[in-house]
Amino acid sequence: MKTDDHKEFSEGDFIPGIYNYCNRWCERCIYTRKCRTFAMEKDIRREIEEEKRREKSMEENKSFWDQVNKTIEEAAELIDEEIPLIKNDNSFLFDQGEDDEDAKEAMKDHEKKREKAKNQPMSKVALQYEKAVHKWFEERKDILKHAYNPETEAFDVSYPGITDELELKQFAESVEVVQWYHIQIWIKINRALSSSYEEQEDGDMFEGFPKDSDGSAMVASIGIDSSIGAWSSIKNKLVSDSESVKPMIRMLLWLKMEIERLFPTAKDFIWPPKSK
Repeated sequence: MKTDDHKEFSEGDFIPGIYNYCNRWCERCIYTRKCRTFAMEKDIRREIEEEKRREKSMEENKSFWDQVNKTIEEAAELIDEEIPLIKNDNSFLFDQGEDDEDAKEAMKDHEKKREKAKNQPMSKVALQYEKAVHKWFEERKDILKHAYNPETEAFDVSYPGITDELELKQFAESVEVVQWYHIQIWIKINRALSSSYEEQEDGDMFEGFPKDSDGSAMVASIGIDSSIGAWSSIKNKLVSDSESVKPMIRMLLWLKMEIERLFPTAKDFIWPPKSK
């Protein structure tokens, strides 16, 4: 697929970096018209649809695909012949600049910080929560049906005993919130921790910029608060199964307190920034 990498988007239309601290829930965001990423992804989705239409028409031309397959086989044979060269000398593939060693050291240092973040108790609990949520839904897959319906553009959910339309809609929204955030919380917490290590080590480098650690912690907090509310709603509706929900809420409450303790200024992080 060929996309237009040079598509022009007027700078005045977008808030710079607004996508850095978002929860990626574009359908529920009021700032999509100000987001460059949303505009670009919308353009890409349009390109994909056009590509699908082209592919459908191309399928009718079998001889074309036969020729393509032949070309692929010839290319594969050529690649096989070149592999020894690539194994022994890849300098012609990559630019071996003078900064290679510095770049390697920087990457190594970055990886150390990421590993340090993953081993932090808060990160481990967030990962434990993610796995617990997956297990909770997996154990109930035969009775709790949930899936996105592209026709209605809504999240369809069914559960034995819940038949009231409004109640089922609220239940569906709670399930959707839990599903949306349960992986993101761990990712954002790790980023907040990694960024905090970077900021502590090279504080001068980040002076004058919004603290990425606070921004990431803020997004994690939003996910945690939303998930606590969603699980509480689920617990109230599944009275007979409420005990299974309590561990989820306990983990989330602990994560909430830890974020407030380790990132006390995250609550003051304002994003998107106010217009001057």
